[in-house]
Amino acid sequence: MKHLLKSVFIVSLAVFFFSCKAVDLRTDALLNKTIENPEQQGRTLLTAAKKAMGYDLLEQTEVYETKAIFDWNPVWLTMPMNAFPGNNKKELRLRLATNSFDGQVEYFEGRKKGTIQGVQSWEGYKTNTKGDKLKRHEHDRYIWGLATYHYLLEAPMHLPNAEIVRYAGKKPLDGIDYDVVFVSWGSEAPNKTYDRMLAYVNPKTRFIDVLEVTINDFFITMPKGLQHATARYKREKTSIGTYLPSKVTIQFKAPKKPESAVYDFSLSDYRFDSFNKEKLYPIQGLKNYGFSKPTK
Repeated sequence: MKHLLKSVFIVSLAVFFFSCKAVDLRTDALLNKTIENPEQQGRTLLTAAKKAMGYDLLEQTEVYETKAIFDWNPVWLTMPMNAFPGNNKKELRLRLATNSFDGQVEYFEGRKKGTIQGVQSWEGYKTNTKGDKLKRHEHDRYIWGLATYHYLLEAPMHLPNAEIVRYAGKKPLDGIDYDVVFVSWGSEAPNKTYDRMLAYVNPKTRFIDVLEVTINDFFITMPKGLQHATARYKREKTSIGTYLPSKVTIQFKAPKKPESAVYDFSLSDYRFDSFNKEKLYPIQGLKNYGFSKPTK
C-alpha cells in the first residue's frame, strides 16, 4: 500500500508540474541547426532500418494476425487509460489489414470472450465470433487503441515516407549510442494536430529499438506535459522474414530502464494472409482510407 500511494503521489506531482508545457522532441542539434543534410541522413537511416527488419516483406502481405497478452502495472491499471478494458493478462488476437489503420481485436478469455471490437475507415464496430451481430459505435478507446497498436507494429514500414524526417544526432541509452531520427507532419514545432516521434536506430543492427512519441489524440483528455510516451521493442524473425515485435514496453515520457513500464504487451504466433481480408470490412458503403485519415 505504501508503494502504491507513493506512485500515485509521484504521478499527481507530474500532472501538476508538467501540465502546461507542450512536449518538444527536437534535440538541441536540430534546434541549433548544426546537422548537415538532416533530411537526407534521416531518410537514409530509416530506409536502411526498414530493409534490415524486413518490413519490405511485410508490405507484400494483405493481412496478418498475432496473439497478444497485455500486462499492466497495477498502479496504472487503476486509471482509465486501458484502450482494451478487460484484457489484463488475458489472451487477445489482433487481426490487421497491412498498410492501413483497419483491424480488429478478439477477446479469447474472461467475461468478454468471443467479443470482437473493430475499426474500419475510422468507424468503430462490435461483433462476435459467429458474425451474426454487428453494432456500430463511437467508443473512442477501441478506435484509438486499434489504430495505435497497429501503427506501433508497422511504424518502420511507414516512417521513411513521413512528411518531415530529420536526423537528430546521437543519444546514449543502455550503453548504446543510438542514431535518432525526428519524424513529424505539418510542422516541426509542437502543435495540436500532428504527433512527433524520435526513432532510435541501433547502429549495429539497424533495428528501431525505441520510439519516443507525443500523443495528441488520446481517448481521454491529457495535460500537455503528459502527452509523451516511449515504446521499447524486442523483435523476433517471423515466417516471412520480417522482424516484428515480440514484446513492446510502454513507458511514461522519455525512455527509462527496460523494467520501468506502464504496461507491456507480448506478441506471438504471427500469421500472414491467414484469413480473408473481407473479414475486416463488415460495414458496407464506407470509403476506404487505407493508411490515411479523413480530413476534417
